[in-house]
Amino acid sequence: MKKTWILLVIPFLFLVSCGKKEEVKTTATSNEPKGMVIKDDAKKRSDIINNILVGKSKFSFNNAPYDTMSDGKFTQNELWGTFQSKDDPTTLVQINASDNEQKIYGDISGYELEGIKWDKQEEVQYSGFMEEAIQFSKDKKTMMYKARTGDVIFSITLFGEKELTDKNILSLKTLAKGIKVEFVEGQVTSNQ
Repeated sequence: MKKTWILLVIPFLFLVSCGKKEEVKTTATSNEPKGMVIKDDAKKRSDIINNILVGKSKFSFNNAPYDTMSDGKFTQNELWGTFQSKDDPTTLVQINASDNEQKIYGDISGYELEGIKWDKQEEVQYSGFMEEAIQFSKDKKTMMYKARTGDVIFSITLFGEKELTDKNILSLKTLAKGIKVEFVEGQVTSNQ
């Protein structure tokens, strides 16, 4: 009889101890708030990445700090956008891209924006595209990086009110080196 009594007491103690643990756990969580609002004082993001389909290629660029778009047009065949910086209102960045079905597509030696007197271009090799070049305007207020792949031709142009500074030129070169063009035919579908 003594053995039976011990066998009955052990499961009872086990159930009582489990119930106490669960009760403590429930009590501890019932006093905690159901939700929290965390104030985030993070700085303005500088990793804004734009991915746009142009022709059969994904055109990716990071236009920070020129992150305020003032005008633009984005289609699958061509894009252009003008961007400003809150930190430097005296300069604008214009990004242009066209697929190989557009009249403008061809050697970059003849690729120039209208209304500007251009100096000679200087070939560069920033990102490994088929052709790449940097070109200043004659008055040194405008600088353009231009490149071509088998599918798209594109440029990033920096316009200044005054002659561009070394800081402006470095900013444009940084933007140019950050552009990625990835051929995505068959991977992406879109409705035009």
